[in-house]
Amino acid sequence: MSFQQLVEHSRRYGSDPAFVLLGGGNTSFKEDRTLYVKASGHALGTIKEDGFVRMDLDLLEQIWHKQYSQDDDQREDEVLKDMMYCRLEGETARPSVEALLHALLPFPYVVHLHPALVNGLTCAQDGEAAVHRLFGEALWVELVKPGFILANIVRERLIAHQAKTGKVYSLIFLQNHGIFVGGQSLEEIQKIYTEVLSIIEEQLVRKPDFTDCEADAEKVEKVTGALQGLKNERILFRNTVEFKHLLTDRSSFAKAASSFTPDHIVYAGFKPLWVDEHSDVEKAFVQFTREHGSAPKIVCVQNLGVFSIGEKPLPLFYDTVAISVYSESFGGPRFMDEEMINFIRNWEVEKYRSQVSP
Repeated sequence: MSFQQLVEHSRRYGSDPAFVLLGGGNTSFKEDRTLYVKASGHALGTIKEDGFVRMDLDLLEQIWHKQYSQDDDQREDEVLKDMMYCRLEGETARPSVEALLHALLPFPYVVHLHPALVNGLTCAQDGEAAVHRLFGEALWVELVKPGFILANIVRERLIAHQAKTGKVYSLIFLQNHGIFVGGQSLEEIQKIYTEVLSIIEEQLVRKPDFTDCEADAEKVEKVTGALQGLKNERILFRNTVEFKHLLTDRSSFAKAASSFTPDHIVYAGFKPLWVDEHSDVEKAFVQFTREHGSAPKIVCVQNLGVFSIGEKPLPLFYDTVAISVYSESFGGPRFMDEEMINFIRNWEVEKYRSQVSP
């Protein structure tokens, strides 16, 4: 059964941190005018049949003939209500916010992932030029608000490209986000992903070195105790060769000091807390929380290492550093701008995803 194959491939991609982390990414399958798309809050690595929502493709198409509010919050609320209406009878889960994008691509299968290698390109200063140079007819989409706005821009460009060339984009690179791949089969999509990652890897000037390094155990224990006193959560500590270089000074830290993608904001906070070597960690933590309205999830102490508040933020920080290193091959890192970061931080969709993700 084709849908069962989608579930199996989704779990395989979701279980491989080279492709996606935690609740990121989504997949879909189309059959008889029905779209099977991942439900929001389900992790690909553990997804089962009930982790997908069945939606009516004809009803989804009607969304493009409606007018929505210009206000961000109101527009996304209106679109969400219409998307919920597009679910088949008996469906109760909330579809991925990117269901509209999946519905637009005229392929039986669509797989959307966030590989660090790919985001080393999409989060780089020269990312767009590199995509056009390396991947020919692939579609590049600049940084735009996710949800309806993103889907509508992709829709317009798909229509224009097909009218001009008679072809349909099967490969879409989204700045500061990830990649969409469409195909007639999951084997075809797997082949495309293998080729894309291989092409990017051949361009790299270097790869991140995450070999563990020793750290001052007494200082680590002291900082861990202070953080546990502030947040009643498990505190994880790591120090690696890459982190050691990163935490030399503020200048070196700038390469990982903000957010590359929405996933980083959702799971690891919109930026890590930098603490100077001789500063008070507790005081810096409280000041960050007061200034930004939320506590940091990653704390980086100069010449010591990286502390994670809970388990989820740590793999996303590793991902941030990996993306930063890969981006060196394409002109250096490019974070999301402040306006987009604030949009994601306050977007109901991402708040919902962070609350329900496993």
